[in-house]
Formats: sequence, C-alpha cells, structure tokens
Amino acid sequence: MEINTQSRDEVRAKQALSLPSFNSLNLDNIKSKVSSLLSHIGRTGVFSEYTKHDISHIDKMLDLLDWIIPESNHDKMTPADWLMAVLSIYFHDLGMLVTRDEYNNRGNISEYQTFKEATLNGKYGLDFKSKVESLGADVAEIFLYQEFVRKTHAERIKHWIIGKGYDHLGDSRTVANELASMLNELPPAFRKDLALICESHHLNDLDDVSKYKINQAYGSKHTENVNLQYTAVVLRTADLLHITSDRTPSIEFLLINPTDPFSQTEWYKQMAVSQVRPKSKYVENVLDK
Repeated sequence: MEINTQSRDEVRAKQALSLPSFNSLNLDNIKSKVSSLLSHIGRTGVFSEYTKHDISHIDKMLDLLDWIIPESNHDKMTPADWLMAVLSIYFHDLGMLVTRDEYNNRGNISEYQTFKEATLNGKYGLDFKSKVESLGADVAEIFLYQEFVRKTHAERIKHWIIGKGYDHLGDSRTVANELASMLNELPPAFRKDLALICESHHLNDLDDVSKYKINQAYGSKHTENVNLQYTAVVLRTADLLHITSDRTPSIEFLLINPTDPFSQTEWYKQMAVSQVRPKSKYVENVLDK
C-alpha cells in the first residue's frame, strides 16, 4: 500500500516537529508503522467482512480536512493543533486490530465473557440473540468477539496509547507495546490527550470542555498549545463523512461476499456514495418585477 505523506495537513503537522515538545518525533515513521498495523485488520477472521479501515481510510479523512476546517481557521490553528489532529486520525480506528494471539486468549478476558453471557441472555435484544444462535459455533464465536471489539475499540485504543489498563479489553500487549515504541517521545500530557481524542470518536461528550480543554499547553510556546475540543470535533466529522464507495470496491464486495447483515448494510450504503463534498456556493439572481 503506497503511503501518501504529503497531504497539506500532514505538512502543517510536521511544523510542530521543530518545537521543543515534539522535536524527537518522526511523523513519517509513525504513519508507516500505523499503515502496517492497519493492514492486519480482518486477517484473523475478525472484521473480515467490514468496510475498509486501512491507510486509505486515513488518507481520505486527511483529504476531507481541507474543507472541513475552513481557511479562516488555518492560521488560528497552531502546529500542535495540526499534529494532534493528524495523529488522532492515524490512530482512531486501530483498536479494531485483533491479533491471532488475542483471539486465541479471549477466554481469559473477563469483560468479553460478561458481554458474551449478556448477549446469550438477550440483554442486547432478542433479534441479536437469535442471530448469534443461528450461526454455527465457530462463526458465532468470531462474530461475538468481533462485536465485543467493535463496541470497545475506541476505549481499546485509548488504553493502548496511554500504555496501561487494557487487559480487561483483550490480550493486546503486542500491539500496545508497538504503540509505546512509536509514541514514547511525546510529552506524557500530549499522549494522554491524544488517547482521549481517539476515544472521543465513539463518545457523546464533546461539549465537555473540562475534558476537552480549548487551550491545553504542552510547552512554554503558544505554538505548543492545542484546542482539544476542536480537534475532537474535526476527527468525528471526518470519520463520519468518509462513507464513499472507495471504502467498498465492488470487486472486494464480490470476493468477500459478506453474510453479516450489518456488514451488508454498510457495504451497500457506502457503495452508493461516490463523493462527499461541501455545498457549492451560488448567487441567486433576483429580478425586479
């Protein structure tokens, strides 16, 4: 997979690398490693029928920032703002990665066992329970773990970035250690807030400015400050708007042939959308009568 590291937003983010707080970071190296990790989503059978969550999804979200963030805000954003926005886009979906070792060790994960038991007891609806019961035992087990990870993937990436507290969400030490090696040059406070931003794309608390501070400082310079609330809104917006057909190529639909109704709905919905773009400006002529 060719990696595009030259989006305008990434160029702006790289300006932060000259600042004292971020000058040990290698953004190109981080993106290369993220691309490799994302390419493994679905390879173990978990999320094998889902729409694309690889590096192409990241690049399309970065392209969307060109018009999601109005030009009037470009000069108002600091290099650290751009860095936070770009890194949050890189990492936000990585919690969907399930290694073979993690899946094999799922029986030791208490929260998964609780989720599985609740599902089979009808807590999440009788239709959902019936769907699971209609699957063969092996397929049902993959589906259940997939749904558990889908439900918790934003929380998973938060804990992986922070580097602790993830054991109850899956045996994901290998991936968490890889993230630690990528991000250990970041200031601890920035890393913690990056984790919160990544988790925020599945939460409903973006109005909480005590959590998403609008002027969070990571160094002595103004250019090292970040508006966390704005970054969280930008991430959520870009993620929601990438619903186009490039995430669901028809040849892959035929090859994968998804049987999961949720996957089928997402594939058909996104295959129907060729482009999401801002509404064109127009001037309405008013004729005097």
